[in-house]
Amino acid sequence: MASTYFDGWIEQASEPNKEAVIKALLGAKEAMLGIRYHMRLMGEAAGVPIEPEPQTKLLDATLNLEGVLLAGVPGAGGFDAVFAVTFGDSSSNVMKTWSSLNVLALLVKEDPCGVSLESVDPRTNEITSAVSSIHIE
Repeated sequence: MASTYFDGWIEQASEPNKEAVIKALLGAKEAMLGIRYHMRLMGEAAGVPIEPEPQTKLLDATLNLEGVLLAGVPGAGGFDAVFAVTFGDSSSNVMKTWSSLNVLALLVKEDPCGVSLESVDPRTNEITSAVSSIHIE
C-alpha cells in the first residue's frame, strides 16, 4: 500500500514527542494492514468471507485517499460494514468516494471537549464523589 500522505512526517517533526506520536500512528497503520492480511487468510482457510474481495478493493482505495490513517472491516466481518479513521477534513473525500460506490458513510467525530460527565446522569454523583475522595501524596 503506497500512500504518500504520511511520507515525510517524521522529517517534519520538530520535537521528540511529536516524532513519537507520528511513529505510533504509522505503527498503527502498519498493524492494521497486518490484521487485515491475517483476517483474509483466516477467512479463506475457514471458507468465510471476513473481508470479501469487494471490501478489500474498497478499503485499499480508501487507504489511498489523502488523510486516511486506517481502514478495515469491523467485528466478525462480512459484507455489511467497513470503517476508516481519517485526519482533518479528509472524511469528506471518503464520503464522496464511498457514495460514488453506493456505500453509505456514517460520520463520527471526536468531541473537542474530551471526556465529560453530564449533570443529569445519575452516575455523576457516584463518580464525582469517588474521584474527590482520591488523595495524592
